[in-house]
Amino acid sequence: MRIAYLTARLPFPPIGGYRMRVYYTLRHLLRSHEVTLYAMGSQVKLNGSRHSDLPGLQQRIFNMGKAAYAWNGVTAFFSDLPLQVKLYECPRFADALDADIRSGAFDLLFVHLVRMAEYVRPYHHLPRVLDMADSIYLHYSRMQKIWWNPIWLGARMDRNRIRRYEAEVPRWFDRVLVHTEEDLRWVQEQSGTTNLLQSSMGVDTEEFAFQEGHYNPRRIVYCGKLDYLPNTDAALYFTDQIFPLVRRQVPDAQFSVVGLNPPRSVRALAQTPGIEVRANVPDIRPEVSSSAVSVAPIRFGAGIQNKILQALAMGVPVVATRLAAKPFGKLAGSPVLAAETPQEFAGHLVRILQDSGYRAQLSRAGRSLIEAHFQWEKVLAPLDSFLARQIRPKIESSPGNRSS
Repeated sequence: MRIAYLTARLPFPPIGGYRMRVYYTLRHLLRSHEVTLYAMGSQVKLNGSRHSDLPGLQQRIFNMGKAAYAWNGVTAFFSDLPLQVKLYECPRFADALDADIRSGAFDLLFVHLVRMAEYVRPYHHLPRVLDMADSIYLHYSRMQKIWWNPIWLGARMDRNRIRRYEAEVPRWFDRVLVHTEEDLRWVQEQSGTTNLLQSSMGVDTEEFAFQEGHYNPRRIVYCGKLDYLPNTDAALYFTDQIFPLVRRQVPDAQFSVVGLNPPRSVRALAQTPGIEVRANVPDIRPEVSSSAVSVAPIRFGAGIQNKILQALAMGVPVVATRLAAKPFGKLAGSPVLAAETPQEFAGHLVRILQDSGYRAQLSRAGRSLIEAHFQWEKVLAPLDSFLARQIRPKIESSPGNRSS
């Protein structure tokens, strides 16, 4: 099958949940199909990207400068479309895709996130798949916890439009993929559609291999793209509300904040005793595997946290807020420890830091959970049966297969 895959950003290198989802989906599709990637990004970034292990991938990249994004942001105030959609409007992208579709180049259109859905809206004659990931509206609705941040005001202005849009968009597609059961139920309730399929985030179990070596028994680690608002808030919240409680019982406990682009507020955390901030490290795996425990103190957002999957894959226990732990709650024997309050969160951490046997038990359980439910081939396998059904009618209707 010939597939056009649309995404707003280049997935190279595959770092962070957004890029990883696109990258591993492309790798999965290329095993059996011809895929052309339509994305926005500079040729400089493309030439320096890591994609040699995606043989056969065709690419059409459309440059969008800061001025274009700024203009789209301004015009969004006069549009019914959500900012999340309007921001990525590119006429050259739309025209090129339209010309290729009209030439008969594709058998199926695959869209990553609702922000790209408008590009395939007119093409009813082709099967269409939307990897919706999470509900942006649910993400926005939880942002009241950071009312002090100006981004919250923009989200509040946009959330009613995104709620209406998320109710409409699934009706355009033959199949819609959603990461978590909670998001799936919400989108299904709003849209009234039955074409939704739960498809979790995954993790590369070879890249994030199980580690049984030496680790620092007093080290707590938090990883993430630190200029992403939920991650910024999580680092500040943990430092202010939870870490002092841990240090009362484990005075030599250490907290390492590791990730890309930490803002000034996160960098300043390094001035607190026992805390270090490691910015833009080339490889987070040694940072995580050398720690006693990983934390996910996420207070708002949606979907499955990639940082949790990676830590569990490497055998590092995870303590998370109930929001971040919720996608794992219905899995039998889930080793993700959930906490409602700072006191409960600190209690879980203290036990792990002080009890190596308990940590080892959680370590093995975490790896087993990943192998059972979150390997990429298992996560994406349900998509294969849908694609196979799209191929069969074409084979049966071809001239060589018609009965005389």
